[in-house]
Amino acid sequence: MAETPSSKARRGRGRRAGLTRARVVEAARELDPDKVTMQAVAQHLGVDRGSVHHHVSDVQTLRELVAHDAFTTELSPVVIPDGADWREACRLLAVSMYDAVIASEGFGVYIRLTSADIAVLEPVEQTLRIMLAAGFDEATAARALATLATLAGATAREHLLQQRAAGHPQFPEFQQALADAPTADLPLLRHLAESAPLIYDETQLGIAIDLLLDGLACRRKR
Repeated sequence: MAETPSSKARRGRGRRAGLTRARVVEAARELDPDKVTMQAVAQHLGVDRGSVHHHVSDVQTLRELVAHDAFTTELSPVVIPDGADWREACRLLAVSMYDAVIASEGFGVYIRLTSADIAVLEPVEQTLRIMLAAGFDEATAARALATLATLAGATAREHLLQQRAAGHPQFPEFQQALADAPTADLPLLRHLAESAPLIYDETQLGIAIDLLLDGLACRRKR
């Protein structure tokens, strides 16, 4: 397809601005995830929007690039020791995944792995190897790792929601539901809401991991 004067101009602005895709991604990470748009990134960089589009086609792609960069940077260096017990390996993998999603901040829902992300998958491969050596069958080990990934990702995303200025969006709704109910109803939930509201953090993740590992240990003995 022949180049038009406008397309040449857009690429020219991108080059003159000295931008790279990496710098665009870095700039997006510096913004509030809820406010990332192509225009917002351009303003943050002090360039026009065409310069940003020169490197990234649209905001969805930009969010995926930001999430991918943060997630893989955090998870790639993780090493599961060869001599690790299966419990230790599972716990290390889950906590590492949790940390990686936390590192991606509000972009966690946009994480997409590619064929180039072999280093990210190596801890999963090693954990699977350890579980099979410990006597788990392939189906159980695979489902266990899928559950670990779900626990880690979900807890991390809830934690990120909780860290927003307005707090977790579901907690005020929960409090309102209790306020609307008759005073004598749900006394235990009322007590928990007042004294120890659920906090999505590493402690919550640890409890979830313990429950899963205890269940796997029982299944392994059958």
